[in-house]
Order: sequence, then structure tokens, then C-alpha cells
Amino acid sequence: MIVRYATSNKGKTEKIAEIYTKDEHSIERRDIDFQALLICDKLRRAGFKPYIVGGAVRDLLLKKQPKDFDIVTDAYPAGIRKVFRRSRIIGKRFRLVHVYFGENIYEVSTFRAAQSENQDANSFGTMAEDAWRRDFTINALYYCPKEEQIIDFTGGYKDFKKRVVKPILPLDTIFLEDPIRIIRAIKSSVIIDSDISFSLKMKIKKHTKDLITCSQSRVTEEIIKIMKTGHAAAIFKKLASLGILKLIFPNIYSLQKNSRFYENLNNFDAEIKTGALTSADISVLLPPLIESFILSTLNPNNDPVRTMKEVMEDVKSFIRPLTPPNNDIAEAIKSIFKKNNIKLATSPPREKKAYNEGTAKSAKACALSGNEDEAAAQSDGKSAIRQRRGNRQNRRRRPGKNPALSRSQTAGRTSE
Repeated sequence: MIVRYATSNKGKTEKIAEIYTKDEHSIERRDIDFQALLICDKLRRAGFKPYIVGGAVRDLLLKKQPKDFDIVTDAYPAGIRKVFRRSRIIGKRFRLVHVYFGENIYEVSTFRAAQSENQDANSFGTMAEDAWRRDFTINALYYCPKEEQIIDFTGGYKDFKKRVVKPILPLDTIFLEDPIRIIRAIKSSVIIDSDISFSLKMKIKKHTKDLITCSQSRVTEEIIKIMKTGHAAAIFKKLASLGILKLIFPNIYSLQKNSRFYENLNNFDAEIKTGALTSADISVLLPPLIESFILSTLNPNNDPVRTMKEVMEDVKSFIRPLTPPNNDIAEAIKSIFKKNNIKLATSPPREKKAYNEGTAKSAKACALSGNEDEAAAQSDGKSAIRQRRGNRQNRRRRPGKNPALSRSQTAGRTSE
């Protein structure tokens, strides 16, 4: 282990970080996503210092393949954007950059500064400041791909070895500032196979009710991450035992005890761990959460009495506050119906089409019955609509706007 020292404001030499070499942490570069390494290499060639941080480092220490790679650097968002052509800056309070490689999105952020009363809570700072802004020590480990070293400012490597989930921020404020950290604490404890300390558990129970103030998008993001861990069943059981599942997912909580909910999750986790599931699309992650519910709403003979629209509305209501894209929900429903050999009912024809057909039949019926005035009125109405459309098209065709005409022809028309 290498110890990094620095001089304090009082002139004293203080230890600020511990650095662990490859012989100690045993992380291999070949276990890291190639595109994540490519992003780090490009940033380094541009003169910046990139690191892999957070859950990816924790998973690599556990000899697991991370599903997401978060990268942090000393480059500002505008500088990151210049390095990668296929990227965009997101966020209002704290800006970061999404870098695109095919269908994969990599989050690249800038070191955050330490919080103070006279400073913006989301201003940029140093790596040491950024480490002390994170939630738990095991999520504050920085891996340098070039040097193949882990840099630890908070004691997170030792906590990982002890299998301890230890908060960095004070217990009185960690969940008050961001209640979503409650879900992260439980997820981390299950992943590293540890129990939550009594003091941390008491704070979780105290602030659980604050989870209802979190935005639906953030809750959705955390649940999607849970589904990728390979420990979804154990995490949901722990959420249920602490009363969190009942608060944020009352429908799932009501269903989970008397159905195949956990059996589906266990089967799904097994496929994640063995690598049988290679896709990380949301449509692939949703079925274990909704399959028991969908099957419970069907009639005993599985007759096609419900349309896709009806099933989708029920599913969206069931998984609320999750808000996955409609396309992913539809694909998940189709996969469940295909797996269980169930057919959907055919949707009724569109109202607009039925209206047009009715109008045409009505006009024809009026003509056949001899009511020529009414038939003429309907015909005049259609003619008026066609006339208005023609007028709009003619107004768009202004002189000089037609690229097929030469300048002389245009000038000639204007002079006339």
C-alpha cells in the first residue's frame, strides 16, 4: 500500500489517501469494459485525469462484471464534450456528459467540490473533495486504468474487506439530503453480503417516509440498477422487511407474498449471474416484476379477451411510481404472453376511420333515398375541405421559392 500525504492549512503533514496496487486489489484490465477504457484513454491523451468510480470498482473487487461504468475526471463538461463527438451535456444543477458508443451510454462527470455555506453545492473541485461528497465509503473508490491502482480517501477499501456499509456523510443528514440513498444502502449491503448496522438501520426507518418525495425518474433509475445486480430477489426481500417496499410499491408488496414473484426474480438473477442474459434493455428487466400480476388478471382459460392497450394501462398502474418507456413495457408484455402461450385480443378499429366510413355511407344513403339537398350539403362540405387544402398548398408556392426555376425565369415572372 502506498500512502499519499499533503500539507494542511496549519502546515502539518497529513495522510489524505491510501493507494492500493494491482498485487493488492487483483483487478485485471481485461475485466473492464473496452469502451470504458477507451473513454479513459482519450481523456488522458487530451491532458485530463480520468478514473473509474463507484459501483463498478466494487463489482470488480467482487470479481463480478459491472453492468455500468461511471467515469470521473478533472475535465469540465465543455472540455469532455470537445473530446467526444457523440456526446451531450445533461443536468441543470450539476452538469455531466453522456458519451455514446452504439447503444451504450457512459456517464462522465467532473470532480465535485466540498460543500460550504458560501459555495454552490454543485461546483467543481478536486478528487479528494469529490470522494467526501459521496454516500458510502465502498462507493468512493477510484480506479486508475493506466496505473492500475485504487485510490482510497475514505477508508472504503478496508470497509469492503470487512463487508461494512459505512456512510461518509453524517447520519443526521445523509438521508435527509437525499432519501434515495436509503435504497442504495440496502442494495450495497446485499451485494457485498453484509448486514446494516443498528444505527444506520434506525436512520433508515426514520427517513423511509421521505422516499415518497423522490421523483419517479430517480426511483425508476435505482430499481433498474437493482435488476441488473443479480441480487434483485434478496434486495426486494430486504426492502419488504424494512417497510420500504410497502411504502413505495404498495401493489408489488401486496402481490409478492402470495405469488411466484420471488421465484421469477430468483430465476432472473440466476440468468444474470450466469451470463445467459446479455441484454440490459429495460424491456428485458421488466418481466420478472410484472409477470405474476399479468397472469393474475387473466381468465382461467387464458382466452384472448384483453387488448394490448388494456394490459398496458393495468401494468403502468401496477408498477407506479416506476415510469419506464411505453415501448419497453409493450415489449415486456409481449415476451410474457409469448412465454406463457397467451394471445391478446384484437383492438377495435380506430374511431376516426369508423367516422369517415359512416359519413360516406350516410351521404350515399341520402342520395339513394332521394334527399338530394342533404347529399349535396355533405358533398359541398367535402369540397370546401379540399379547397382549403389547395389554398394552403398554393400559398406555399411563392415565386422564387422553386429551385427548378432559374434566376432569370424568376425575375421575368416578377417583372410581369
